[in-house]
Amino acid sequence: MIRDRGNIKWTAMMLPEHIQQLRDWQAEDGKLARETPDEQQLEEWDYKISNAMEGGMAVSIEFWQGTDVKEAQGFIQKSDSLQGVLQIGMEPGKAHCVPFVDIKSISEIE
Repeated sequence: MIRDRGNIKWTAMMLPEHIQQLRDWQAEDGKLARETPDEQQLEEWDYKISNAMEGGMAVSIEFWQGTDVKEAQGFIQKSDSLQGVLQIGMEPGKAHCVPFVDIKSISEIE
């Protein structure tokens, strides 16, 4: 069985700048890259939005908020193409507006 000190023995040989760069690199490694949807995916989302609005079905929408991905579930109340916003009713009297450019995925809830 090997009983060494792991990372402890290597930190003495590293400069503080190197340790900070390694920590920054590890923090950036967990972030997701923002993807741009293609035309086929946009058409599929349009189809799902129109079906959900006509049929009164609940949807789950994942959207970008900064570098994080958030999720909103509810019924689509309004699709405003002039302002580029999708309004989702989450609870009675509460609505959440999601910009079209921030949408990551749309799925129907059964």
